[in-house]
Amino acid sequence: MAKSKFTKGTWRVLGARDIPNSKRIASADLCLAVVSSHLLKPEEIEAIANLMAEAPRMLEVLRTLHDFALPLRDRELAAESEQAFADARAVLERLGG
Repeated sequence: MAKSKFTKGTWRVLGARDIPNSKRIASADLCLAVVSSHLLKPEEIEAIANLMAEAPRMLEVLRTLHDFALPLRDRELAAESEQAFADARAVLERLGG
């Protein structure tokens, strides 16, 4: 599996004082992204930023779930199960996990 290319978590959501109706996603010492739109409500911007900030944890959970569930495949849905695992593995590979 490829080595992770991501800034280490924990990522957090902060206000962006210089940009109205926006939130920053930041690591310890780096601004990773800004979510901003005059078309979205503040709670929508907050929700999007929170989802983005959870990316490192979601990747970790997906990796753990994939590795844990691999031997527990459903025999009655073998083709669908194999495809789901292949899709999860592809996402993990693409994301450097």
